[in-house]
Parts: sequence; structure tokens; C-alpha cells
Amino acid sequence: MNIFNPRILDASIRDVTGCLSDTQKADVLLHALQHLPLEGSRIVMENAIQSFLHVSGLPSADVTRALLLRAKTRIAAGYRTSAQQDLLSILSSNPTNQDAKAVMQSEHLRQEMLIKKPDGSPRFSVEIWRDIALYLPKRDLKSLLLVPHALSRIASQLIFREIDLHFTALPEPPRADNRYRYIYGDHDEQELDTWHYQRSADILTRILVDPAFASQVRNLSVYAVISDPSHILAFQTGMLINSLPKLGNLRSVHCSGNKELINPMLETLFASNHRIYSLSIDLVHRSGDINIPPFKHITHFSITTEGTNSTSIYDFISQSDANLRSLVIKNTNWRFPTDIISVRHLTAIEFQGCFSADSQVFSDILSTGHQLESLTLSSMLECTLSETFRLYRSSLPSLTHFALKIVGLHRHVVDRDLVPAISEFLRDRKNLRSLHLIMPGADHRRIGFDASAWGVLPSLINLRSLCISYPRDLSPSLAGWLVPRSVRALTMEIMVPPAEDLFLFMNQLRPGVPPLLTFIGMTNFPIRSAISLIDDGFSNVRLVRIDESVWSVIRLVDGSIEIERWPFWRIEYHIGTWLESLGCEDAIRHLV
Repeated sequence: MNIFNPRILDASIRDVTGCLSDTQKADVLLHALQHLPLEGSRIVMENAIQSFLHVSGLPSADVTRALLLRAKTRIAAGYRTSAQQDLLSILSSNPTNQDAKAVMQSEHLRQEMLIKKPDGSPRFSVEIWRDIALYLPKRDLKSLLLVPHALSRIASQLIFREIDLHFTALPEPPRADNRYRYIYGDHDEQELDTWHYQRSADILTRILVDPAFASQVRNLSVYAVISDPSHILAFQTGMLINSLPKLGNLRSVHCSGNKELINPMLETLFASNHRIYSLSIDLVHRSGDINIPPFKHITHFSITTEGTNSTSIYDFISQSDANLRSLVIKNTNWRFPTDIISVRHLTAIEFQGCFSADSQVFSDILSTGHQLESLTLSSMLECTLSETFRLYRSSLPSLTHFALKIVGLHRHVVDRDLVPAISEFLRDRKNLRSLHLIMPGADHRRIGFDASAWGVLPSLINLRSLCISYPRDLSPSLAGWLVPRSVRALTMEIMVPPAEDLFLFMNQLRPGVPPLLTFIGMTNFPIRSAISLIDDGFSNVRLVRIDESVWSVIRLVDGSIEIERWPFWRIEYHIGTWLESLGCEDAIRHLV
């Protein structure tokens, strides 16, 4: 029986072409391509012609035949623009080519209609410019508003995805330390209020009359944090309530004010059926309880209040348990609601409240928080926790941020193994990027905090943000080397000012300072000026914090250094934008 295996023919062709030169192989390939059908072979044709054109020394007639084949295949597949480019290349080298003209005639094309290569820089589509602009910080987007280009409109759309409205300006808190001169800028407090009134009214008016503008808004923040004797706030609140139904794509809301502002705002948002995912509320001045409607899609919820009644808030948290992934509670009188929420669903917890003597909060969080990536806890400590941390030494495997601030100890609490247990809990965590460990200055030895607490730091090899109390028994010549080399933002809260002066302290600390440090913060340390801190120990940083004051470091062309003190409103409202512009994003948790 005569049996033929087609693969033998494939092998024979491969063997024969293997003996040919590149030019001869290209000639065989071109001859074979002429037998391919135009329909359904575009990808094969594209790859073959591309490889054919990379062969050097080919006759111009063969190149023309190859381009003509690719043009016909592209036309058959509907790629007329790329086909026109091939035809233009053929006619550029041979204007009398009849085959190319025949294709043009059959497709009703004239030579002047063919796409020519641009003489200047490439013209990107709006979509490409938008993708580029998405990588720019907000301050650069504001600069693009002045460019007479499509980028101006794109920048405007991206900037106004996030809107903040200041109905009343937050007054700067009194400063006990007046050693540093403060520059308010172009507006005093009254002028700043007037500017905010006009700006808020302009934005709300634009939302009411421009549906396209309103549809761009994704994040809305409203601030009204002081009393309103002139009743201007009532008018602005009315405009806001009328504007909220227009924001059809709103996804994140923050409101800081009293219940007269927050309650109608939440009711309007709920009635408008907005798909809100993030809700943040800051209830000021003990202004009473608020009622939160049953939003169905909340994944992040934050509440800051001084009130004592948690019933309505915890009812809302209980209703949102199935969707909630991030929870922030700030009230020194409240307890963490482990009985109404599933900690196993949460990826982020921030709690500033009360840990009573019989509290099981830490045990519940450590035992069930398998998905937690961020854990921030701050409280007066009334219970012992060392056994809990040692029992769940390997829990929270996904943790990237851990913060524990103990503001004080109950007089009966003595847990000298607490800080050693926390150190073991944190040791060798490769995923940890941020660590804040703040201890009370007067009673730190009752919970075992001393120089040995810094011994865990070298094992955190990927740490980028560190805020930690500095014990008196820690040598500055050793402290710098204990900080991981990967740290970009460092804040040291000095528990007891060292006996030596600043110059000697910094001179010993300086050799071990991480080389990539961009932010340094020092608290409770008698520093004469920010310049001295930079000159004596941290010459490469871009941002400096001393107690509650923040300075940008400006390096001039001649090598000299100037500093610019940040106004209070920049720290309070625009910290993220400014840190991004300075490349100090890792310092965000050091200043909020």
C-alpha cells in the first residue's frame, strides 16, 4: 500500500532551505506567499513580510512585490490605513508602478489621498494623552491647565475628579512655640474665607448647570468645621444639597461638620441612589448624633467624633458588614465592635478608642484578621497584651502597615514583656512597609520599652516608613545603623532629651542614616532651627518636621539651602498632593 506522510514534505522543505543563503531563503518565502489566499491570512502575511524586509541586499523589485502582497492582504482584512502606507512606499520608489495603481483604482483611491508620514512630532490620540496624564502628580496637572493643547482639557477632567469644598476655613490652632516665623502667604484668614466662599459657589454652580462636568466627579470632600453666625453656611448647604443628585458617578464622600450639614447631605446621597463605596464622617464639636442611611455598597467607612453614643454608628457598621473592607473609628470613649463585624473580611483597621481590662479586641483581631494589610491602634492601655502577641506570633501574614500608639497606662497595668512580644511578632516580616511604634514617655519601662526594642528593625528589610519612640538608653551612634537601609521616611519621638547637645547627637547619628531618606521628623527635641537639623545630620532630605511644624528643603543652584515652612492648611487639607510633588509619599502617615 502506498502511504505518504505530509510531514516528510515539510521536513524536506526545511532541509533544502537550510542550505540556502538568506537572500535565497527570502526569494523562496516570497514565491510561497504569492500562493496564500488574501482572506484569513493577514497575521501569517504580516509576520512573513516583516521578516522578509529585514533581509539586507534584496532587489527593489522583490521589495515592491512584498509590499504589494501585504497591501492587498491588509485591504482584504479591512486595514485600509496601513495598506495605504504600503502603497505610498511603492509609489515613492517607483511612481509608475502599474500594479500599485491598479490596486488604488480598484479601491477608488487617488495618490493625494494616501497617508503621508508626518513632518513633525507624532500626533497622539486623546486616549494616549489621557493615559500619560494619569501618571502625573496633581500639581503638574494644574500646570497643564495653562497649555493650549488637548492636555489642558484632559488635565481639567482629571483634576476635578476630586473636589474639596471649604464652606468655613479651619482656624490654625494656637502654637506654644513661637521661635519660628510663620508666613501666611497672599491671604490673611478673612481673605482666605472669602476666597473659599467664592470658589465653593463657583464649583457648585458648575455642577448644577454642566452635566458633563458633574459626571466627572468621583470624590467629594466637604469641610464646615466652625460655627456659622452669619448664616452663610445655610446658603452653601442648600446649594450643596441641590447639587448632589447631579453627581451620578460619585463614589467617595468625606464630610467634616455638624449634624445640620451631615444629616441632610447623607439623606440626599441615599435618595439619589448613588453607588457610594467610601464614606468618611468627621462630626465636630459634639454636635449630636447622626443618622446614616443604609448605603448598600460601602467598602470603606470612617467615623471621627467626640460624642458618647455609638448606637446609630454601630448599627450602620453592622448593616454594612458583608461589604466592608476598611474601617476607621476615632472616639476615645468607644470600644471596637468585634461583636457586630467580621474582622476576617477586613483589609484595613484604624481604631483610636478604649481597650478595657477585659477587652478581647487584640485576640479577635490577631486570630481572625487573615486578610489584614493595615492595622493602626491607639489607646490608653488597661489590659496586658504580651501573651496575645506571643500566642499569635505568625498571624496577619499580609500585614504591610502596623502602628501601635499607647497614649498612657492604667495604674494597675504592668506588662514588661509587651514590647519584646511585639518585637517577636514583627520580626522578619518581609511584607512590612510601614511601622509606627509610639510608647508613653513616663511609664515605658512598665511595658518593657528600651533600647532593645530597636533590635527588631534590621530584620524588616523592606521597611520604607518608620515612626518610633527613641529611648534614652539607646546610643545615637548605634541607632542610625539599626534603621533599615530601605527607609525613606523616619520620625523619632524623643522620650527624654539627651544630655548632649544637638550637634554631638547628630554627629553620632549621621554615619548610620539611611542613604535614601527623604523625610525626617523629630519631636520633643530642643532644636534651634530646621536648617541646623539639615546641616548637622540629614543633608539629603526634602522635607523636615520638628514637632508640629513642617518645612520643605529648597536646594539652590549655588549649593546653598533654603527652607519654606508649610502653612497649616497645606498640612490639614493638601498633604497628599504636596508629598507626591516632592517624592515623599512614604511620609503620608507621619503627617496625618
